[in-house]
Amino acid sequence: MGVFLFLSIDQGTSSSRALLFDEKFNVIDVFQKKFKQIYLNESWVEHNPNEIFESVVSCCEKILKGKNSKKILSVGITNQRETILVWDNKTGKPLYNAIVWQDKRTSELCNNLKNDGLEDIINKKTGLLLDPYFSATKIAWILDNVDGVREKAKNGQVCFGTIDTWLIWKLTNGKTFATDVTNASRTSLFNIKEMQWDNELLDIFKIPFHCLPEVKACDDYYGDTEILSRSIKITGVIGDQQSSAIGQFCFEEGDLKSTYGTGCFVLANTGDKIIYSNKKLLTTISCKINNDVSYALEGSIFMAGGLMNWMQSNLKLFKNISETSKLASSVNPSSNVIIVPAFSGLGAPHWSPNSRGAIYGLTQDTGRSELIHSSLQAISLQTYDLLEAFREDFESNSISLSNFLSIDGGMIENDWFVKNLADITNFNILKAYTKESTALGASLVSGIGIGYYKGFDNIKSLTNMGNKLQSTIDKNLRKKIIENWHNAVQKTIEIAD
Repeated sequence: MGVFLFLSIDQGTSSSRALLFDEKFNVIDVFQKKFKQIYLNESWVEHNPNEIFESVVSCCEKILKGKNSKKILSVGITNQRETILVWDNKTGKPLYNAIVWQDKRTSELCNNLKNDGLEDIINKKTGLLLDPYFSATKIAWILDNVDGVREKAKNGQVCFGTIDTWLIWKLTNGKTFATDVTNASRTSLFNIKEMQWDNELLDIFKIPFHCLPEVKACDDYYGDTEILSRSIKITGVIGDQQSSAIGQFCFEEGDLKSTYGTGCFVLANTGDKIIYSNKKLLTTISCKINNDVSYALEGSIFMAGGLMNWMQSNLKLFKNISETSKLASSVNPSSNVIIVPAFSGLGAPHWSPNSRGAIYGLTQDTGRSELIHSSLQAISLQTYDLLEAFREDFESNSISLSNFLSIDGGMIENDWFVKNLADITNFNILKAYTKESTALGASLVSGIGIGYYKGFDNIKSLTNMGNKLQSTIDKNLRKKIIENWHNAVQKTIEIAD
């Protein structure tokens, strides 16, 4: 075991985790705690801010009770992005539940802003589209709909922040009100060229500047933990998908990764270039480390592992996720059962927030194996759509896109899914160095922030240790599967419209 250890807080959509890495990036310890998902109706999703914080503290304290806690050099935080919350800056009391990134309550507001011709302004400044996914309309909703918040905001009594900001504020006992550039870049309020909150955007969404946190570099110093049983410097903060890209060593222009958690997120490094997509991908900040800013294109699938959780919890089709690989492999590859998992709308490259989940091709022969097969395949097919969009955007900007797709997240342990992903996408699939890439990225950043590593050059000697998987599917069968999928997606969008 190494002399120095790094604590990583990985605050996700359905659970919080604390992980301990050594300097060679081996996982020494890990604790996880789930928290409640609050569904107010079919499209409103919330989290209890105090429950999130308590789950983080609980996991961290279990790490700190271990025999290695004195060797911890720094803390890195990575978090679910776009989820927003508001609290009283005097009492620390949340003024409303956190509104989760999946939440669609601001669809009408987004449509109104589009009709006012504002999407282009927002896109040019932020790289984002007008969609309920992002934080700004959620903040506007809270200001307009939660009693007393706008008045408190006028009086300087309110803090708005993404989950990282809430955790930093609580862990430092209210001494640090800050976020990092990656989380800020997902709010629709941050100018990714000028690297600051944008006054014109704040006016569009009617959000007071003084309610927003200071924006820092990913490897900046964010204060010391004062709530935990041991004081540790927080020197790394980064949004979960950017963190996973770093954890998979996507340091160079053209490097590509995909994470399969509750949702799926594909991110491609564009170096120091801001590339605007013609395929409805998002332009975002990849990181700011050692004062160097790098950018990325990103595409999001709202339901990946979340789809399998629904199959397990709601439909009771299997007890353990490990069963699904065998069940899926028992199905005829040419099965016509297609699931379009638009439970919370469709993300890139379709961006159809009003679409809802649909199943096509059901017959009396359809059973649980076919449903599981079509669900896993839907995740591969959504990834295919994203990768084709990336390929076209990169080609139009004369940038080479890697033909290797590094993958991480819980679903990479499903062998059938990983093989199907290679077959459908026709990319070389590499399993990540560790399935804990997201948490590892935050540890790498905090290690740079504390000065243990000088930068990415010190880390490049670590290479992806996963086996390469290539497509072996019959080309005609692959073409048929993709065509059937696109027909089903188009029908789903037409119904929503």
